[in-house]
Amino acid sequence: MTWMSLNSRTKLLLWGLQLLILLAGLSYLWLFKPFAIVADINQIFTVEQSEDVRLVTNKVEQQQLRQHVMLVGHKKRSNAIKYAEQAALALMDINGIEVNIHFGALPELQSVVKDYLPYKYAFLSEKYKHLLQNKTADAVFNYQFSLLNEMGSPWVAATLASDPNLGLADFFNQQYAPSMKLKNYQGYLIAQDEIKNGRSDDKIYYVLINFVSSDTGLDLNIAKDIAAKVNDIKKQSDEKKSGVHYLVTGAAFFTADASMTAQNEMTVFGSISIIATLLLILVVYRSTLSIFCTLFVISISMLYGYSALRLFFTEVNILTLVFAVTLIGIAADYSFHALSELRFSKVDRFNPLLSIRSSLLLGFITTTVGYLILVFTPLVLFKQIAVFTMAGLLGALLTVLLVYPSIVGFIVKKPSVIPHFVTQLNNWQKALLKKRLNYWWQAGFLVIAIVALSMVNNVDDPRTFYKSSASLVTQQQKISEILNAQWDSPYILVAGDSSQQTLERSEQLAEDLSQLKQNNAFSKYSSISQWLPSIAMQKKSQALMLQAENDGLFNQLKALLELSETQNNTELSQLNFRTWQKSQVSHLFTDQWVEINNRYYSIIKLQGINDPKMLERTLNNYKDVFFVDKVSAVSEQVGLFRHHLVLIYIFALGAAMLVFWLRYGLLNAFIAVSRPAIAMVIALVISAWFFDSLSVFNYVAGILILALGLDYCVFYAEHGLCEKITLTTLISALSSLFVFAILIVSSTPAVSQFGFTVFIGVVMVFIMAPRLTLVSKRNI
Repeated sequence: MTWMSLNSRTKLLLWGLQLLILLAGLSYLWLFKPFAIVADINQIFTVEQSEDVRLVTNKVEQQQLRQHVMLVGHKKRSNAIKYAEQAALALMDINGIEVNIHFGALPELQSVVKDYLPYKYAFLSEKYKHLLQNKTADAVFNYQFSLLNEMGSPWVAATLASDPNLGLADFFNQQYAPSMKLKNYQGYLIAQDEIKNGRSDDKIYYVLINFVSSDTGLDLNIAKDIAAKVNDIKKQSDEKKSGVHYLVTGAAFFTADASMTAQNEMTVFGSISIIATLLLILVVYRSTLSIFCTLFVISISMLYGYSALRLFFTEVNILTLVFAVTLIGIAADYSFHALSELRFSKVDRFNPLLSIRSSLLLGFITTTVGYLILVFTPLVLFKQIAVFTMAGLLGALLTVLLVYPSIVGFIVKKPSVIPHFVTQLNNWQKALLKKRLNYWWQAGFLVIAIVALSMVNNVDDPRTFYKSSASLVTQQQKISEILNAQWDSPYILVAGDSSQQTLERSEQLAEDLSQLKQNNAFSKYSSISQWLPSIAMQKKSQALMLQAENDGLFNQLKALLELSETQNNTELSQLNFRTWQKSQVSHLFTDQWVEINNRYYSIIKLQGINDPKMLERTLNNYKDVFFVDKVSAVSEQVGLFRHHLVLIYIFALGAAMLVFWLRYGLLNAFIAVSRPAIAMVIALVISAWFFDSLSVFNYVAGILILALGLDYCVFYAEHGLCEKITLTTLISALSSLFVFAILIVSSTPAVSQFGFTVFIGVVMVFIMAPRLTLVSKRNI
């Protein structure tokens, strides 16, 4: 005796036992396994990298995600400082947050010069070197004379006494120091900005508050605490009355905003979907018990889905929870099929769901196969959605098969009459079935539609999938402008087995980077090697300067400055990396140097990138030099996955065709899988017209269309075009449409695109699925 033929009481007992096991497992996971909800859209994608590069990029990202900035602005500097102190004290109340408002002195000109002076002749600009190599005394003197007359450079006055050849002054003139707009005032870092008000320009003072979280800003709990505290700070200091205003940026603020958006959408979308579904049940089945039964199935399916997420993942993206709403419409289908069988058929009290058992199982198999394919995709988000949905559907199936037989006596008093509008719809389906198109017309349409899809503009940029708060984006841009820190997210990573090797490899890039800059591939770059040449480079500079002295290239300048000839007997030394790390200027570059596993990595920041492909092609010629552009890498992965989806479609349809072939024969199997395939193509074509492009979320929606479509086809193939099946598929389609129609109005483009495509696909599948009646074994 199989479990299918067990009596109702035994089935209920088995269901209760497995539920207890599930709850025990979930309790264990809750207590002993870490679990976090994150909101970074880039984290839903995996990027292939070598192990060392992955370690470095992860460390860099983790550091960035922990860093948060607040600028407190006021027209009076004293007021800006006062409100900044109040804000810093409030932020200190948050557990796991280190707040910095008092900073050490910024590198001053004299202190920077002092750190470099002991290393005579070690620092030269490329232009100065070129002049010395040409050995033209007049050209060298003209360049030196222009430096003496350069009024805007304080470096000449600071170094002239110690380095009268002006090599060091010229070296400093070529450098760019980060955060130059920040000034230290009594321990506070303050930047000024001008506000144009029409008649005059007012200055506003911004005081910097830096706060670092012990965990990344992607952690939902930390993000909510930080965002809530900042909102309280803003409320306590009304800008209109006090004149103070706050600018904030950091991962926590984007995470909190994304979380709030997702939570609101989940609440609204889920509530509307459930209410609409329950009203539909009430109208059709005219039973409050049917409502509670369906709610029970949906709840159990959600519990199963959540347990699976806790079991297989330690981090879940917030978008997964938004997509989880779709399970409501799919899981409810099992309840609809069972309720229709119990309400509108003469059932066997011992085994009331016997006639639809095969249909339920086949529907579960086809839908699960569709989602199972997504588990093997490289995109974490879709893996999470697939695991959640498959586990949820399993819970719904077990609940219907094991629990519903025990409550048949409460649901069924006597068979009910199917509503009149369902009878009319069934007659319309029968009439439509007689007017089906010729197979050649269908094939021609499918070919044209596929050709049209091949010409559609596909958008793979992950930044288009998610819409951040306009206010947060504006604040982030404003802070970058005020602090003069407008670096792009891509960067160059240079690796070496020693600090000197890394510096030497960075120097080798200099000529190509200058050429790329001239070719407008980017507008600016910042490298530690600009401030600290390798020891080998320093020795070359010293040798060049000594040779220039011997050749008399500096005689004209000495005569002008009335300097006597002196014999240089001083032993020349070089500035090594460890010593440089103790210098004043090195503190501005702490985020551009990483040491991991006895390897040394220099990060070269870039600004105004216009041609990343040209940059990447150039860097590929160098050993242990990498262009790290996560957005571009993710876009490439998404594009590759989008092409792989074609194979996924073929595999899904092939698997479904095999199931149908074994049950209905080859020709009927082809008819069965062609209906959902045509519906999917139509949905993609309409989506491309509506959105003017397609994203990977539109294509993934095609998997769900295939899964739902095959589910509908199974019931028509098993039971024929009877009124009961028309009713069940109608309710199933409407419940799905309630969910996906609401997703269309989501503020997240990825969710909206997904919802629209599935909505169109479900409509088309519902229209075309009755074609499977012609392969039915029976017509009841």
